[in-house]
Amino acid sequence: MKRVFLILGILVILGIGLGPWAYRTFFVPGVPIALPAFDYRTNDSWAALPAESPAPVWKDGWAVDVILVGPGTGLDPRSEAELLSQTNHAKEQSERLAETLSSIGPVYAPLYRKADEATDLAAAFRSYVRTHNRGRAFVIATDHTLPPEMLSSLTTDEALRARFGGFLRLTRAKGANAQFPAVAIGPSAPDGLMAYCPDQYDTADTCQPVVRIGRQDGMMIVSQDTPVGGESLAGLTDWLEANVAKTAEPLGSLEEVEIIDIRRPGDTDAKRAEDDN
Repeated sequence: MKRVFLILGILVILGIGLGPWAYRTFFVPGVPIALPAFDYRTNDSWAALPAESPAPVWKDGWAVDVILVGPGTGLDPRSEAELLSQTNHAKEQSERLAETLSSIGPVYAPLYRKADEATDLAAAFRSYVRTHNRGRAFVIATDHTLPPEMLSSLTTDEALRARFGGFLRLTRAKGANAQFPAVAIGPSAPDGLMAYCPDQYDTADTCQPVVRIGRQDGMMIVSQDTPVGGESLAGLTDWLEANVAKTAEPLGSLEEVEIIDIRRPGDTDAKRAEDDN
């Protein structure tokens, strides 16, 4: 009997000593660590990038890119180990979705901080347009409603919007809630979703078709058998060829040109000064 009381006493002491640690470890959520802003000019700020830069529109004609804001690319780690784990998972998840989405074109999937989603995605989109796009058409695939700050340029840049192929809403095939809007409507888009959509789409549904996704081996994949984006996306490059002017090849930086003063024989500075007098 004494041995039983001794064991119980030890367990009580351990419970008192380890209780607060166990509570903090298993029940109290940790505080996310502060992450620096991503530099989207560098490859490690992206969960997915094409292995080689695709040809610009002025070289090979119209083709389509895919910007993927999909499951797992938003990071909110509570430790350095968790940051590494989330980053690796984001890259693997993006590659799994890219296996199907790459049938449309090269896939670009930015990493972003969940706490700064609007700021980071806006910076990623600007970087894509300036560095990677090179006049190509593009679509945006997302599994949630995007912040309007990301796409404000679509409401002001007519040339950019003209080659935008619309949104692809990645929606779970089973247990999905009501269909989400592809982008939240902000003050810069008084016409609603259609303010972001090009002229070939006359309704919101045609501008944001649903793409069914489901879980396989712990990762989300495209689960539908029908072509992604339907008939509208299948005919996008033909529509662009018939209706939208291609971006011209940039001239690049202009070299400095030395200006040489060419004169006739005998035309000297001294003679010019004499003539002026």
